[in-house]
Amino acid sequence: MSKIIFVLMTLLLVSCSARYSPFFWGYDEWTPDHVLTIYRSSTAVFDWSTLPDVITMIDGTPIGRGYKRARLSSGRHQLEFAAYPAKFGAHPKGMLDIDMLPGHEYEFRIDFCFWCKPRRYAVWVDDKTTGELIWGKRRDWPSWWL
Repeated sequence: MSKIIFVLMTLLLVSCSARYSPFFWGYDEWTPDHVLTIYRSSTAVFDWSTLPDVITMIDGTPIGRGYKRARLSSGRHQLEFAAYPAKFGAHPKGMLDIDMLPGHEYEFRIDFCFWCKPRRYAVWVDDKTTGELIWGKRRDWPSWWL
């Protein structure tokens, strides 16, 4: 019995340290290994918490499910996104190329217009530090219109 408990505890500890583990998702911030050695003031934060799991790849590296943010080094980054809303008909997916500044926080947004015929969606990235639109186009329908 003690051997089984030892094996289960060992597997649990290994699972907690794995990047794709559900236990790791509690931190909700994905960080590439080389960024861990860089000071926080010289990194940028990319946030997609309004639609979790929409960012699928950062700089060619697939990320696990459950993340809502990424801490990245400043500079140019390529991010791949894909959204599959139920009963919408359109599935926005693509690649965005953004030059991130140190100390800035960026927010990725997708809004769907379910009442629009044909179906429409808007994809954009805001710099929350300056309030500027960095990439894409904001929605052009009223916010109360789903």
